[in-house]
Amino acid sequence: MSLFQAREWWSAQAGHDEEFDVGCLCVANIDNEPGGTNNIITGSHQGILRMYGPKQKEYKIEDLILEKNMEAPILQVAAGRFVQGTREICLALLHPKKLSVYMVSAVSSGGAVNYYSLSQAYEHQFQRPAFNMCYGAFGGVRERDYICVQSLDGVLSFFEQDAFAFSRLLSPNFLVPGPLCYMAKFDLFIVCGNAMFIEAYRYQVLAAAADNVDQDQSAEGKSGKKVQVDWSTNIGEHAQHIEVTRFSRSLAANQQEILVVGEHTIFTIKENGGIKLQKRIAEYTISSALCYKLPAETPDAPPFFNLLLSTHQGHIMILREMQLVWCARLQGLIPVHTCVDTICNVRGMVICMDSRGKVQVCYMGTDPPSASLVNTEMKELNYDEMEEEHQELLRIIRQTHGEGQREAEEQLTVQAQVPESLDWSQEDDTDADDPVGRVDGTVMQCTVNLYITLGGSKPVENITVTLKAASCFVLSQSSIYLDNIAPGDGPQVVPVVFRVWTTVLCSNLDVLATASYFSANNEPRTSVTEFRLPFALVAKLIQPVKNASFKIQLECNRQPPPLQSLFAGLLAQPHVSASFGQQMTSLLSVQYVSGTEATVLVSKNACRFVVQASEFASLWVLTQELCFRLQEYFAGQQGAGEEPFMIAYQDSLPLHDFFALMDDHFALRKHLEELRSDLCDRTQQYRVIEKRLLVRFKDRNPSPLNHLDELLSHTFDQVLQLTEGIDDVERALRTVSCHLAAATELVLLLIRFRFELDEENFRVLRLHLSPEIADTVDQGWEEQVDASLIHLLRTSLARNAKDRSALPPPMKVPQDTLKLKKRITSVVDRLASGGRIAAAGEQGGVAEGGEEDDAGGGGEED
Repeated sequence: MSLFQAREWWSAQAGHDEEFDVGCLCVANIDNEPGGTNNIITGSHQGILRMYGPKQKEYKIEDLILEKNMEAPILQVAAGRFVQGTREICLALLHPKKLSVYMVSAVSSGGAVNYYSLSQAYEHQFQRPAFNMCYGAFGGVRERDYICVQSLDGVLSFFEQDAFAFSRLLSPNFLVPGPLCYMAKFDLFIVCGNAMFIEAYRYQVLAAAADNVDQDQSAEGKSGKKVQVDWSTNIGEHAQHIEVTRFSRSLAANQQEILVVGEHTIFTIKENGGIKLQKRIAEYTISSALCYKLPAETPDAPPFFNLLLSTHQGHIMILREMQLVWCARLQGLIPVHTCVDTICNVRGMVICMDSRGKVQVCYMGTDPPSASLVNTEMKELNYDEMEEEHQELLRIIRQTHGEGQREAEEQLTVQAQVPESLDWSQEDDTDADDPVGRVDGTVMQCTVNLYITLGGSKPVENITVTLKAASCFVLSQSSIYLDNIAPGDGPQVVPVVFRVWTTVLCSNLDVLATASYFSANNEPRTSVTEFRLPFALVAKLIQPVKNASFKIQLECNRQPPPLQSLFAGLLAQPHVSASFGQQMTSLLSVQYVSGTEATVLVSKNACRFVVQASEFASLWVLTQELCFRLQEYFAGQQGAGEEPFMIAYQDSLPLHDFFALMDDHFALRKHLEELRSDLCDRTQQYRVIEKRLLVRFKDRNPSPLNHLDELLSHTFDQVLQLTEGIDDVERALRTVSCHLAAATELVLLLIRFRFELDEENFRVLRLHLSPEIADTVDQGWEEQVDASLIHLLRTSLARNAKDRSALPPPMKVPQDTLKLKKRITSVVDRLASGGRIAAAGEQGGVAEGGEEDDAGGGGEED
């Protein structure tokens, strides 16, 4: 039995299929019982209010003392002195459009409580949707609490019990609401907005300021005071929890501090707004936070607080002055709200509630032993045997740790069933002008069935299957979500339909399917499978085309098989006539869906294949399919003692054609950057003209427009032209990116055949000279590949120790592609001279005295 585990004392399930969030839990003596027994109050987003009164260790049905449908979602529950003329604790419920305050009383008969009644004291209707609230003795009032409600658009509304006081908008640039806290010592309201600033506002300043809700903030000559911030502190991340406490032990008796729990950091802020301490907690994601009061060492000692954090990993952590003093694991519970209070006269009980409504009362202790063990044998202890047993246990522990983590009891597998022929009997749900591939008016599509199977004895939940394919494919669904899979359910079948765009050249037929899920122990896991789409989906047979602009020549060490055998899948398609098979003796031509053509010729006497196409990038898919089918054909014909099947490329690498595509891609990127810069200038000019026109229109004695209206119209036309130009360039960039990706794949394959690279060396080279092109505003393919090749030339392919010790230059957008071309050429030259990437300590690197160039050397100034 683990000592580091939270022990459940009492638990209950607050409804089913209901949602709860932070603020939906409260612990208080809500019925004002003289004995002071606390009740647990919950409110769901479905509007169900429940009250529990635990009386023993395990849950009984009589523990549910009140359940009522409030007919409106409950955003927050609070207990305080909210009713005028009484000091009793009342219940405040925050709904999206109203605030309701209730009195809770126990109706008894014959000395026993029969039921609990809920009577409304008052309510306030809202004009704008609420987000959260806080309460306290605003303005220094005594023995009563006022309520402050924050709306979704950043307006604070103040209610002095049953009377509305005022509303103030804190910032006109408000976007997203955050946590709200009241500091009674300085009468401050502390908030955190979308700008990641912790801001404090005084109650008296807000009350004295002019009404700025639904007012024009830019109106000239507006009278009245503006809302002024008392202090502001930038924490650099969004706050999840704000609380006024005495967390640091070095505080004086009359001092307080503000504790802020951010996304990855804990801050303690001084009373004047300065950051005092901060602690990074990036390894955990916080689900809820709470500061709880510690028992005072002496009656006169000031109170101090510890911090209780709940994580999405299922842990409860106790921090004492930024130091972790205890960590316990919760069983199947991720709290969204946590309280520490007295339950059934037991102090320090931890009350947790998750998003599904499970309420648990637990404690941070250990179960006492059921009986004490007494040694009844009065014999002398054998210390030698004890030492041998101790060493044996240590050996078992070391062996267990050496084996590593055991595999999970549940294993999710994803398998793909890819048909050999396309779908031809489907209903056409596309328009006639949709740019998808068609044959004889029928849409070319392929339906792949994904079989998701669970092995083991435990179920899994939240399964998300994500498909990654080339940009030329149109998927019926790229992400599939499954709630859960239980053992013995059988495989889940998910059909996915693939179609092809006619505007984009296909760069790869491989598809990656990744299933991510959570195990029974709430541990994230993944299962990956890869499959290949049929070549007939992206190409169709045409009459032989003998003339082409680009060609490559591949040689093999076996007698080439007939093309009819290699490309039997193309001939098996329903739209292909039998006459094509008779013509495919030594020549085969295909036309891609994008419109380009490619041809493969075979010479059986010379064991040679020639692939030619009208565009350089169009060589790739047919070459890949040819090599794949050759490997598959000769895999089952390997004889004993026979050398394995190999493909070789003896000509020089077509780097010139590859660099031409690279220049086109980079030129489009530069042109797109210029258009975006011009658009930024024109939109700024449009705003300036618009402001000047508005000022003149509002002026009582307007001055002449001086053709400002014509300039505004002309600027607007320029903005439209620039946006249309950006759309055209982005469309062209996507097309060129697909061509560049296909050309990169082709060059990598030819490098592999030219220098006889093994699987590991080719894999690492492909990671550095990546064919995956994802251009963003800040970073593009050229600088990514350039930085990767610099690393490669200064590590595995370095000539000497000087190259290895050189610091890499910073990554930035280059002015041109000259240096990138030089580095690609250097990598090819060093591979040609015998250098290898993998296992650099044994066979990698380039011998001293090899070719001299400064493409990746340490002396180059980038």
